[in-house]
Amino acid sequence: MESQLSNTSDGGNPFSSDGEWHRGNLHMHSTNSDGARSPEDAMAWYCDAGYDFAVLSDHRVVSDTTALATPDFITIPGIEMHGPDPFTGEPYHILGIGVKSFERSDDAWGPQEAIDRVNADGGLAVMAHPYWLGQSAFDMRELDGFVGMEVFNSVCDVTRGKGFSNITWDEYLLQSGRTWGFATDDTHWKHGAEGRGWVMVRTNDETSAGIVAALRRGEFYSSMGPEILDVRVESGGVRVQTSPVSRITIVAARANGSNYRAVSDQLTEATHELRGTEQYLRIEIEDKDGRRAWSNPLMF
Repeated sequence: MESQLSNTSDGGNPFSSDGEWHRGNLHMHSTNSDGARSPEDAMAWYCDAGYDFAVLSDHRVVSDTTALATPDFITIPGIEMHGPDPFTGEPYHILGIGVKSFERSDDAWGPQEAIDRVNADGGLAVMAHPYWLGQSAFDMRELDGFVGMEVFNSVCDVTRGKGFSNITWDEYLLQSGRTWGFATDDTHWKHGAEGRGWVMVRTNDETSAGIVAALRRGEFYSSMGPEILDVRVESGGVRVQTSPVSRITIVAARANGSNYRAVSDQLTEATHELRGTEQYLRIEIEDKDGRRAWSNPLMF
């Protein structure tokens, strides 16, 4: 199957494109599955918290949230699908973001069928919390057509201490090529997970379709709080500018990369000199409170 990622040369770097920044949550639950808030109350929480858009991704069911949108808040249909994983023997969880026509998923679907159905419906398939589920990069490279994986899932962090999948992401980038990393909160309104992981999408198309298209192109970064202000490839190096943080890491393939640290939040800029062996490069930053942010990978 053909990749569902953008094939543009600048894919994955929103800092090289035009548009306004829009904060959004891609993964949460309501009383339509196992969440403790109604869809109305769930969407209202994000709207009141200053988010620009949100996806209601209940287990196995797509909810119509069109009536919950406002002139300043976009709602996007979504689902979290379950089914048997032939590689691990454990259930997989896959998000379908921006799906349009189907109302429910079937637990008999294997992961490839679930991904194919999301793509046929014009949506984005995202592998949910792979570290928590024990899904490896080796397992996922057998699948085609998903756009990315959750690099951070708040509820998995809060309840199990297994919210960060950055190592799985790096292993996949090394073995299989470009895929995007998404931060989500996956709140069920029971554990205080809400508002701890989101995406910052850059686009001038302030519609549900425009947000989904920008996500497909990788024109976003993910965050728990810190801001990535700019990422530029120039003069044989990569220059990064951020909000004040304690760590800026330029992550690259194998033994490549750079790491910069400071006492408290005193770093706002770092530069990595390209060596020609990076294969890919992504930015990860962390503030004094342990909150991180991640850019999407640039491929070399």
